[in-house]
Amino acid sequence: MSHGETPAESRRGAVVVFVIVSFAVTWLIWLPILITARTDGLGSMPWTFFLGSAGPACGAVAAAMWEGGTHGVRQWARRTFAVNFRPIWWLVAIGMPVAYGVIAYVVSAIVTGEWPDLDRFGATEKLPGLAWPIVMAVWILTFGVGEEAGWRGWLLPTLSRRMSIFWAAAVVAVVWIAWHLPAFYFNPTYMEMGAGIVGWMLALFCGSYLLAWMAAGANWSIIPVLIWHAGFDLLTAADQSAGIIASTISAIVMVQGVLCAVYLWRRRDAHRRCTA
Repeated sequence: MSHGETPAESRRGAVVVFVIVSFAVTWLIWLPILITARTDGLGSMPWTFFLGSAGPACGAVAAAMWEGGTHGVRQWARRTFAVNFRPIWWLVAIGMPVAYGVIAYVVSAIVTGEWPDLDRFGATEKLPGLAWPIVMAVWILTFGVGEEAGWRGWLLPTLSRRMSIFWAAAVVAVVWIAWHLPAFYFNPTYMEMGAGIVGWMLALFCGSYLLAWMAAGANWSIIPVLIWHAGFDLLTAADQSAGIIASTISAIVMVQGVLCAVYLWRRRDAHRRCTA
């Protein structure tokens, strides 16, 4: 967006609308899964688990409608899914997950003495029998678009009109963490964390700063962010990634997140905020 644009007029309460709708949609969809998991146990993860990822996107549409009606929704969609950002962000979005995978696989080979099975790349019991390109597409269309259309597509740029991107990213991280709450009672990945939940929360904070840096750099388009998010999920949610591979990637992201947080803090008065 150009410097000549002026901030969209915001109807009061849009952030509240966003949070209520985002949480309500996701939590209501996940509620039957939670009940089944706590009573009979889950044989496999139902498809509604992925459907629940649409909550933040629904929250973004509702908040944009609350702010500016259908015009507000169109304005949000044009900015959020634009491709008029510098080509370097395509390289960042694709190159970082590739680098994560290479580094994590090398570390795993060094520690265990054997290379991870490439035939099981990206395979997850949550999506049994699907080849990794299809798994990647599912991650992009669900927890990629579903989450990022809300977190970095609406909430982050909206908050950045009122505060620095540094603080906006911190607020997004808190909301992002709270949104996951039901998953800790039915998703085995979260239920097995134990004390590791502290590290998970720190990782989300760091990821929030990394993705805030990417979103702001890409003119507030989420295209690079959702590609990165889907690549990260493909690598870390794979069955064989539990342990060394996922931990290695999370450690890399945490380092990147700290560096981005420092960068955004130092430029908190100069970094361009969203103006549309």
